Amino acid sequence: MQDLYRLAIAVSLLGLSACSTVSNAPEPSPLPQISQSLPVSSQWRASVGDKTLFRFVPAVDGELVVVAGSPDKLQALDALSGQSRWQIKTEQAIAGGVGLGADVIAVGSIKGVVLAYDRAGKFLWRAQASSEIMAPPAVNKGVVVVKTGDGRVSAYAAADGKQLWQYQKQLPSLILRNYAAVTISGNVVYAGLSGGRLVALSLQDGRVLWDSPVAIPRGATELERVTDVVAPPVVDGRLVCAVAYQGRIACFDASTGSAAWTRELSSWSGLAMDYRYVYAADAAGNVSAFERESGRSVWRQDKLAARSVTAPAVLGKYLVVADFAGYTHFLNTEDGSFVAQLATDGARIAVSPLVVGEHLLVQTLSGNVFSIGLSK
Repeated sequence: MQDLYRLAIAVSLLGLSACSTVSNAPEPSPLPQISQSLPVSSQWRASVGDKTLFRFVPAVDGELVVVAGSPDKLQALDALSGQSRWQIKTEQAIAGGVGLGADVIAVGSIKGVVLAYDRAGKFLWRAQASSEIMAPPAVNKGVVVVKTGDGRVSAYAAADGKQLWQYQKQLPSLILRNYAAVTISGNVVYAGLSGGRLVALSLQDGRVLWDSPVAIPRGATELERVTDVVAPPVVDGRLVCAVAYQGRIACFDASTGSAAWTRELSSWSGLAMDYRYVYAADAAGNVSAFERESGRSVWRQDKLAARSVTAPAVLGKYLVVADFAGYTHFLNTEDGSFVAQLATDGARIAVSPLVVGEHLLVQTLSGNVFSIGLSK
């Protein structure tokens, strides 16, 4: 298992992440010069930590926003004003981000410990998982679900941290360091796995409901055959979609796992979906839209190539991605044209913007959180 982790770390250092500094990496596209037809502005800004390399993912529930500002700090903000409600120091270094539910806040540590707090920041319980937790926990229906670096998916009771079940699948010999959270929809946990598979598990007992391939590993070398789902699956009604690095984007019937459609596309960022389209940011930085029913390509925006764009987020009629220079880019969902862009603090935004009502939350690697919305 130690060899497996060394390989996982080696792959992440070989440029299979958006922050690659390999000398032959393509030059980032220049900042697109656009006609600003949509008035957007920052509603508030909150400083929650110092510069970091961790991809912290904020969480929101109602008017409560909880962020990891540094590896050992959790902070709660008011979603409307950005004012701090409380902050606490955690007993272990947080690795990936925050899971937030009706009654519990959960984070995972580098040492594989799940830490739970109530909505006022009071410590509730800790539970030892099998390995490092790089992805934010998912919290729903009284259950906390985490995915660990060794590929296991484990569920804990939100009330007391008792382990309810654990799912394990054999990993390939070479994997990417995986930051992808699981997605809970109804009574089902959807988890993207190393090796390019998507599995649906019962939230109640971890029973496998279905297991389907997102992509098939190809190539002559182990490195060429790395095909991991490293972004959270997206679910909307009867459709669940996932995307794999060096693989494909694939959509399935959420109940049965039957493939609806697939398209060749490599991504480490992820997807978004609305009632018409599935949107993807590929590994090269291109943003594309596909018909959700058929997978037909609708449009492709290539002006953000090599800018390390995040997974997209849907805000009403607009699609939003962020980049390595701290810009948020607003695209028209009809044709992918730019309608607005907004600078933050110049630092990279590493995770997808988080939709909060009519606003977006973004967290930069400089430790700032911004609420962005349409100007009044």
